[in-house]
Amino acid sequence: MDNIKVYKFTNDQKSKLLAAVDNDDHPINSDFHGESKLTEWTSINLETLYKRTYNDFPDYVIGKPIISKRVKEAMDKDQLLEGEVEFLPLTNDNEELFMLNVVNVLDCVDYNRSEIGRFKDGSWARFNKLVFDPAKIPHGTCMFKIKETPGVQVFVTEKFKQWVEEHKFKGLSFSQVYDADFTEEMEAEQQRIYDAALELIEQNKGKEYAYEDARELVDQGKTMISGRWKMKLDDQGRFWLGELLRDLSYQWIMPMYIPPVLLLESWHEADLLEQ
Repeated sequence: MDNIKVYKFTNDQKSKLLAAVDNDDHPINSDFHGESKLTEWTSINLETLYKRTYNDFPDYVIGKPIISKRVKEAMDKDQLLEGEVEFLPLTNDNEELFMLNVVNVLDCVDYNRSEIGRFKDGSWARFNKLVFDPAKIPHGTCMFKIKETPGVQVFVTEKFKQWVEEHKFKGLSFSQVYDADFTEEMEAEQQRIYDAALELIEQNKGKEYAYEDARELVDQGKTMISGRWKMKLDDQGRFWLGELLRDLSYQWIMPMYIPPVLLLESWHEADLLEQ
């Protein structure tokens, strides 16, 4: 079996940001859980919120990927994503775009190795650690969702990542979530290094601030840290929230809201090495 690597479909922070559509009657605002949208879909115009640098994969709402016309044409030529997505037409700034409705929903989570967060009644709440069963990901798969989270997360394989890189398309940040060659021993070592990094952050923190005070310091140009979380402004004054991943890189988002738990955390100013 080929080595399978899986990544989150995540937009680069330099991708054009599109504004959410304020029209509850249009299917763009319905749940995207893997069901077909073709018969009910009509093209709709999306406004640009921030232009930024990259236009191949405009950033919209999580779980609803968007591609440019030139990416779509390349996919058609290479017959990429056939049977895995529906291409739903959109417009933006007088240009054609396409939303990818991912209809390829797989039951491929390895529950024996994944770590599950549960509600008080014992029901599934989230994955604290997500591990896939490679035997349940069909050969040649490029893009898929999983049955547990079809509305909020899109995954892609190494095949899709290589295709994007070969065509030199810009606008995605590939955050790896699974590698079939990554053994349990390697996982344990990665976790040890990750825990050590968090401990170092804890040991080196200086004066601590409540969230409101920390947010004011961010507005003054400071980078603030709380455990695995980091917040800062970019060079255009826009607010970003980052989460430290297992590979010690940060995954950055421009949040619509701050998770309530972070409002209760203590924050400290990042030193030069942490920035």
